[in-house]
Amino acid sequence: MFFILSKILFIFLQPINWVIGLMLFALFSKRPKWKKRALLWAVLLALFFTNRLIFNQFAKIWELKTITADQIQQPYEIGILLGGYSNSQIRPNHDRFNFSSRANRFLNAFELYKTGKVKKLLLTGGSGDLLQKHPSEGVEMKKFLMRLGVPEADIIIEGKSRNTWENALFTKQILNEQYPNANCLLITSAWHMRRSIACYRKAGVEFIPFSVDFVTEKDRWAPENSIIPDRMGFYFWEMLVKEWVGMAMYKLQGYN
Repeated sequence: MFFILSKILFIFLQPINWVIGLMLFALFSKRPKWKKRALLWAVLLALFFTNRLIFNQFAKIWELKTITADQIQQPYEIGILLGGYSNSQIRPNHDRFNFSSRANRFLNAFELYKTGKVKKLLLTGGSGDLLQKHPSEGVEMKKFLMRLGVPEADIIIEGKSRNTWENALFTKQILNEQYPNANCLLITSAWHMRRSIACYRKAGVEFIPFSVDFVTEKDRWAPENSIIPDRMGFYFWEMLVKEWVGMAMYKLQGYN
Protein backbone atom coordinates (compact mmCIF):
# COMPACT_ATOMS: atom_id res chain seq x y z
CA MET A 1 0.00 0.00 0.00
CA PHE A 2 2.83 2.41 0.87
CA PHE A 3 4.48 1.75 -2.52
CA ILE A 4 1.25 2.43 -4.42
CA LEU A 5 0.51 5.57 -2.39
CA SER A 6 4.02 6.93 -3.00
CA LYS A 7 3.57 6.53 -6.76
CA ILE A 8 0.18 8.24 -6.78
CA LEU A 9 1.28 11.16 -4.61
CA PHE A 10 4.49 11.71 -6.59
CA ILE A 11 2.73 14.26 -8.80
CA PHE A 12 2.40 16.58 -5.79
CA LEU A 13 6.16 16.45 -5.13
CA GLN A 14 7.08 17.95 -8.50
CA PRO A 15 7.87 21.69 -8.22
CA ILE A 16 6.86 22.27 -11.83
CA ASN A 17 3.33 21.19 -10.91
CA TRP A 18 3.28 23.77 -8.10
CA VAL A 19 3.99 26.48 -10.65
CA ILE A 20 1.40 25.11 -13.08
CA GLY A 21 -1.16 24.89 -10.29
CA LEU A 22 -0.64 28.54 -9.37
CA MET A 23 -0.91 29.59 -13.01
CA LEU A 24 -4.16 27.66 -13.44
CA PHE A 25 -5.50 29.24 -10.26
CA ALA A 26 -4.59 32.68 -11.61
CA LEU A 27 -6.26 31.85 -14.91
CA PHE A 28 -9.56 30.74 -13.44
CA SER A 29 -9.79 32.81 -10.26
CA LYS A 30 -12.51 35.44 -10.32
CA ARG A 31 -10.88 37.55 -7.61
CA PRO A 32 -8.32 39.97 -9.11
CA LYS A 33 -6.38 40.19 -5.85
CA TRP A 34 -5.83 36.42 -5.60
CA LYS A 35 -5.24 36.14 -9.33
CA LYS A 36 -2.41 38.66 -9.11
CA ARG A 37 -0.86 36.99 -6.08
CA ALA A 38 -1.01 33.53 -7.62
CA LEU A 39 0.63 34.74 -10.82
CA LEU A 40 3.35 36.52 -8.87
CA TRP A 41 4.14 33.41 -6.82
CA ALA A 42 4.19 31.30 -9.97
CA VAL A 43 6.81 33.58 -11.50
CA LEU A 44 8.90 33.75 -8.31
CA LEU A 45 8.87 29.97 -7.85
CA ALA A 46 9.74 29.41 -11.51
CA LEU A 47 12.74 31.75 -11.19
CA PHE A 48 13.82 30.10 -7.94
CA PHE A 49 13.60 26.52 -9.19
CA THR A 50 15.38 27.28 -12.47
CA ASN A 51 18.34 29.08 -10.89
CA ARG A 52 21.27 26.68 -11.03
CA LEU A 53 23.37 28.64 -8.55
CA ILE A 54 20.67 28.47 -5.87
CA PHE A 55 20.13 24.75 -6.42
CA ASN A 56 23.85 24.15 -6.19
CA GLN A 57 23.98 25.55 -2.65
CA PHE A 58 21.24 23.19 -1.46
CA ALA A 59 22.78 20.20 -3.26
CA LYS A 60 26.18 20.99 -1.78
CA ILE A 61 24.74 20.69 1.73
CA TRP A 62 22.54 17.65 1.08
CA GLU A 63 24.82 15.42 -0.95
CA LEU A 64 26.85 13.14 1.29
CA LYS A 65 30.60 12.99 0.75
CA THR A 66 32.14 9.64 1.63
CA ILE A 67 35.43 7.85 1.01
CA THR A 68 36.87 8.14 -2.48
CA ALA A 69 38.24 5.40 -4.73
CA ASP A 70 41.86 6.31 -4.08
CA GLN A 71 41.29 5.72 -0.35
CA ILE A 72 40.34 2.07 -0.91
CA GLN A 73 43.50 0.09 -0.17
CA GLN A 74 41.98 -3.39 0.19
CA PRO A 75 39.21 -4.52 -2.19
CA TYR A 76 35.70 -4.97 -0.87
CA GLU A 77 34.14 -8.37 -1.47
CA ILE A 78 30.82 -6.93 -2.61
CA GLY A 79 29.77 -3.59 -4.08
CA ILE A 80 26.04 -3.13 -3.45
CA LEU A 81 24.75 -1.04 -6.35
CA LEU A 82 21.30 0.50 -5.94
CA GLY A 83 19.16 0.63 -9.07
CA GLY A 84 17.61 3.55 -10.88
CA TYR A 85 20.19 4.00 -13.65
CA SER A 86 18.31 2.48 -16.60
CA ASN A 87 15.35 3.44 -18.78
CA SER A 88 13.33 0.51 -20.09
CA GLN A 89 11.00 2.85 -21.98
CA ILE A 90 13.59 3.84 -24.60
CA ARG A 91 13.26 2.17 -27.99
CA PRO A 92 14.89 0.23 -29.51
CA ASN A 93 15.90 -1.92 -26.58
CA HIS A 94 15.96 -5.46 -27.94
CA ASP A 95 19.68 -5.31 -28.78
CA ARG A 96 21.04 -2.85 -26.18
CA PHE A 97 20.84 -1.65 -22.59
CA ASN A 98 19.47 1.89 -22.30
CA PHE A 99 20.58 4.13 -19.46
CA SER A 100 18.71 6.96 -17.77
CA SER A 101 20.18 10.31 -16.74
CA ARG A 102 21.49 8.50 -13.65
CA ALA A 103 23.93 6.41 -15.69
CA ASN A 104 26.87 7.62 -13.57
CA ARG A 105 25.49 5.55 -10.70
CA PHE A 106 26.31 2.42 -12.71
CA LEU A 107 29.43 3.69 -14.47
CA ASN A 108 31.17 4.68 -11.24
CA ALA A 109 30.33 1.29 -9.71
CA PHE A 110 31.55 -0.54 -12.82
CA GLU A 111 34.80 1.40 -12.65
CA LEU A 112 35.27 0.21 -9.06
CA TYR A 113 34.83 -3.36 -10.24
CA LYS A 114 37.16 -3.03 -13.22
CA THR A 115 39.89 -1.42 -11.12
CA GLY A 116 39.68 -4.15 -8.48
CA LYS A 117 38.17 -2.02 -5.72
CA VAL A 118 35.24 -4.47 -5.42
CA LYS A 119 35.31 -8.16 -6.31
CA LYS A 120 31.60 -8.67 -6.99
CA LEU A 121 28.64 -6.43 -7.82
CA LEU A 122 25.31 -6.97 -6.10
CA LEU A 123 22.69 -5.38 -8.34
CA THR A 124 19.64 -4.49 -6.32
CA GLY A 125 16.41 -3.33 -7.91
CA GLY A 126 13.36 -4.89 -9.50
CA SER A 127 10.74 -2.93 -11.38
CA GLY A 128 9.69 0.39 -9.88
CA ASP A 129 6.73 0.53 -12.23
CA LEU A 130 3.35 0.74 -10.52
CA LEU A 131 1.83 -1.94 -12.75
CA GLN A 132 4.99 -4.11 -12.66
CA LYS A 133 4.99 -4.52 -16.45
CA HIS A 134 8.70 -3.90 -16.92
CA PRO A 135 11.49 -6.44 -16.33
CA SER A 136 13.73 -6.36 -13.30
CA GLU A 137 16.50 -3.80 -13.68
CA GLY A 138 18.98 -6.05 -11.92
CA VAL A 139 18.23 -8.99 -14.21
CA GLU A 140 18.58 -6.86 -17.33
CA MET A 141 21.83 -5.35 -16.10
CA LYS A 142 23.24 -8.82 -15.47
CA LYS A 143 22.71 -9.66 -19.14
CA PHE A 144 24.44 -6.42 -20.13
CA LEU A 145 27.43 -7.04 -17.84
CA MET A 146 27.86 -10.55 -19.16
CA ARG A 147 27.89 -9.19 -22.72
CA LEU A 148 30.75 -6.97 -21.56
CA GLY A 149 32.66 -10.01 -20.38
CA VAL A 150 31.96 -9.88 -16.64
CA PRO A 151 31.87 -13.46 -15.25
CA GLU A 152 28.46 -14.56 -14.01
CA ALA A 153 30.07 -15.54 -10.71
CA ASP A 154 30.88 -11.87 -10.07
CA ILE A 155 27.25 -10.75 -10.44
CA ILE A 156 24.71 -11.10 -7.64
CA ILE A 157 21.08 -10.24 -8.34
CA GLU A 158 18.42 -8.90 -6.00
CA GLY A 159 15.59 -8.39 -8.47
CA LYS A 160 12.44 -8.12 -6.37
CA SER A 161 12.70 -4.75 -4.60
CA ARG A 162 10.60 -1.73 -5.61
CA ASN A 163 12.02 0.94 -3.33
CA THR A 164 15.03 1.71 -1.14
CA TRP A 165 13.65 -0.03 1.95
CA GLU A 166 13.02 -3.23 0.02
CA ASN A 167 16.51 -2.88 -1.52
CA ALA A 168 17.95 -3.05 1.98
CA LEU A 169 15.65 -5.78 3.27
CA PHE A 170 16.16 -8.19 0.38
CA THR A 171 19.88 -7.46 0.17
CA LYS A 172 20.19 -8.39 3.84
CA GLN A 173 18.53 -11.74 3.14
CA ILE A 174 20.96 -12.51 0.32
CA LEU A 175 23.98 -11.55 2.40
CA ASN A 176 22.81 -13.63 5.36
CA GLU A 177 22.21 -16.71 3.21
CA GLN A 178 25.17 -16.54 0.81
CA TYR A 179 27.78 -14.03 2.04
CA PRO A 180 27.37 -13.71 5.83
CA ASN A 181 30.80 -12.21 6.54
CA ALA A 182 31.36 -10.18 3.39
CA ASN A 183 32.67 -6.64 3.67
CA CYS A 184 30.46 -4.45 1.51
CA LEU A 185 30.57 -1.08 -0.19
CA LEU A 186 27.19 0.65 -0.56
CA ILE A 187 27.08 2.51 -3.87
CA THR A 188 24.40 5.00 -4.80
CA SER A 189 23.93 8.62 -5.84
CA ALA A 190 25.23 11.20 -3.37
CA TRP A 191 21.81 12.86 -3.13
CA HIS A 192 20.23 9.46 -2.34
CA MET A 193 22.88 8.27 0.10
CA ARG A 194 21.38 9.61 3.34
CA ARG A 195 18.12 7.69 2.87
CA SER A 196 20.00 4.60 1.70
CA ILE A 197 22.29 4.57 4.74
CA ALA A 198 19.32 4.88 7.08
CA CYS A 199 17.48 1.98 5.42
CA TYR A 200 20.47 -0.35 5.21
CA ARG A 201 21.44 0.28 8.82
CA LYS A 202 17.85 -0.35 9.90
CA ALA A 203 17.91 -3.63 7.96
CA GLY A 204 21.11 -4.64 9.74
CA VAL A 205 23.50 -4.57 6.77
CA GLU A 206 27.17 -3.87 7.53
CA PHE A 207 28.72 -1.58 4.89
CA ILE A 208 30.87 1.41 4.04
CA PRO A 209 29.05 4.11 2.01
CA PHE A 210 30.48 5.23 -1.33
CA SER A 211 28.70 8.19 -2.94
CA VAL A 212 28.65 8.51 -6.73
CA ASP A 213 26.66 10.42 -9.34
CA PHE A 214 27.00 13.85 -7.70
CA VAL A 215 24.88 16.70 -9.04
CA THR A 216 26.76 19.45 -7.17
CA GLU A 217 28.84 21.56 -9.52
CA LYS A 218 31.58 24.09 -9.00
CA ASP A 219 29.97 27.48 -8.35
CA ARG A 220 30.00 29.53 -11.52
CA TRP A 221 28.87 33.13 -11.70
CA ALA A 222 28.36 33.24 -15.47
CA PRO A 223 24.92 34.52 -16.55
CA GLU A 224 23.76 31.07 -17.68
CA ASN A 225 24.32 29.77 -14.13
CA SER A 226 23.27 32.72 -11.99
CA ILE A 227 20.68 34.69 -13.97
CA ILE A 228 19.37 32.82 -17.00
CA PRO A 229 16.83 30.12 -16.06
CA ASP A 230 18.11 26.56 -16.36
CA ARG A 231 15.61 24.25 -18.10
CA MET A 232 16.88 21.33 -15.98
CA GLY A 233 16.18 23.11 -12.72
CA PHE A 234 12.78 21.56 -12.12
CA TYR A 235 14.21 18.08 -12.71
CA PHE A 236 17.02 18.54 -10.18
CA TRP A 237 14.75 20.07 -7.55
CA GLU A 238 12.30 17.21 -8.03
CA MET A 239 15.02 14.77 -6.98
CA LEU A 240 15.81 16.69 -3.79
CA VAL A 241 12.17 17.23 -2.81
CA LYS A 242 11.46 13.55 -3.35
CA GLU A 243 14.40 12.62 -1.12
CA TRP A 244 13.36 14.99 1.67
CA VAL A 245 9.78 13.77 1.66
CA GLY A 246 10.98 10.19 1.31
CA MET A 247 13.17 10.54 4.40
CA ALA A 248 10.21 11.86 6.38
CA MET A 249 7.82 9.17 5.16
CA TYR A 250 10.32 6.37 5.77
CA LYS A 251 10.77 7.69 9.29
CA LEU A 252 7.03 7.51 9.89
CA GLN A 253 6.96 3.99 8.48
CA GLY A 254 9.87 2.93 10.68
CA TYR A 255 12.15 2.22 7.72
CA ASN A 256 15.00 4.34 9.09
